[in-house]
Formats: sequence, C-alpha cells, structure tokens
Amino acid sequence: MKQLVLCLYLLVQFNMSAHAGADIDFSKAYVIPDKSGVDKVTIGGIKPLWSDLFYSVDFALNPEYSLNILGVLNQSSIQEQLEQSLRNTTWVGTYLVNNDNFSATLKLVVVQDGYIGGEIIHSEPDSEGGGYLHARVTGDILSQYQVGDSFVDEDRLTPEVLENLSPDTITRQLIRIKRVRALEIKNDADGSAWSTNREYRMTLANGMLSGSVGIPNDTYGSGDSTKENGNILLTLQK
Repeated sequence: MKQLVLCLYLLVQFNMSAHAGADIDFSKAYVIPDKSGVDKVTIGGIKPLWSDLFYSVDFALNPEYSLNILGVLNQSSIQEQLEQSLRNTTWVGTYLVNNDNFSATLKLVVVQDGYIGGEIIHSEPDSEGGGYLHARVTGDILSQYQVGDSFVDEDRLTPEVLENLSPDTITRQLIRIKRVRALEIKNDADGSAWSTNREYRMTLANGMLSGSVGIPNDTYGSGDSTKENGNILLTLQK
C-alpha cells in the first residue's frame, strides 16, 4: 500500500477524493470512532483501485495538521466487504401493491456494522394524479444460513450450531428496512394515503434486491410474518 498524506481539511469537509496520484478510492470511506482518538484517526471503507477489497487505515495527526499513514488492515470479513460495496449505492425498480405499479428508487447511504440507513422514493409513472412518497428508511442487513428446509438468521443460531455448519452451507443476505420519516408526500387522486409502518423485506441475490413490503406484527414474540404484502424488485443503478 502506498504512502498517503492527506490534509485534515479534506476529512472535515468530507471530500472523499484521493490525494493526487494515490490511486485510492475514498467514496465509501467512513471514520471508525472507537479506534480513533485525539492524535489518531482510523478510516474504514478505503479501496485501492487495483483491488476489489476494502481496507481500514490508521492515520497520525502531524503538528502541521496533515495526516500520515500508520498502518493498513484488510477488512477481510465477508459481511464487512459486502457492506462496504453497498454503501452509497442506488437501486431502481418497481413496487407493486394493490394492483398499483409504482417506480421505486432506494438509496443506501449508511451501511455499517449490520445497520442500514437511506431513502426510498415511490411514484406512479405517467400519472398526474398518482401518489408520490419520498421517505427515510432504516433497518439492518444480516446473513442467513439454510438449516433444513428454511433460512435462519445468523444471530438466531447458537455458536455451537454455527461452528458445526458445513463450509458449503447455502447462505444469503437479508435486508430489512422500515419507513421512519416522510420527506415529501403526495396522496393518490382516489384518496389513497401512504402508510408509515411498512417494512421492506428483501434478499440480495444475483445483483438484485427482491422481496415483499408489508405490515409487521404489532408486538415482538407474536411471529415474524407480515400481512398485506406488496412486492418490490430492484437492480443496482450503474
């Protein structure tokens, strides 16, 4: 890894452009607070242009307010590499509910340590009286393992079960997000209003996000199913 020297000003302004000639992509970089301090900062999500892997880099703060590299750690966790690749991505597709077909745009802004935050937009194309929703969403991303005939969340399996799973056990990633705050709303001409408690349950496979949009149960412990499901299908916008 090449020596990097960055101005502190670039970090403060969140300018994620690499120093000239560094051949480094900072577009998905983020500060790791629990590893940073008064005179040191650790930045994750740094990607060399000659590699498909993401790294975290320790920087030391110099007296002249520049940063020098101290060390590089390959963030080799499969889950971490997946999350880094999803940060700052946009997904587009369709949302079908109650026989209405909406366009859908999902922007994943934050993807870190199993958490996801972003925005979603729904609109009825070619319809002046159609509904429109622009809302913030938040949720999580987790791995599921096929145990028997069903997929089970990784955090629902005991350490003993995880340890004894075969290396070729089928896995998939599940993304669950909920609408938490509307930024812009336009109800449909027929008076249909947007609901606040919808949950998107999507699996990531073959470069697509697909799944259902429904109403989760009111209380924990009463099952994990949803009702009044719509369907959503999204692909990564290049």
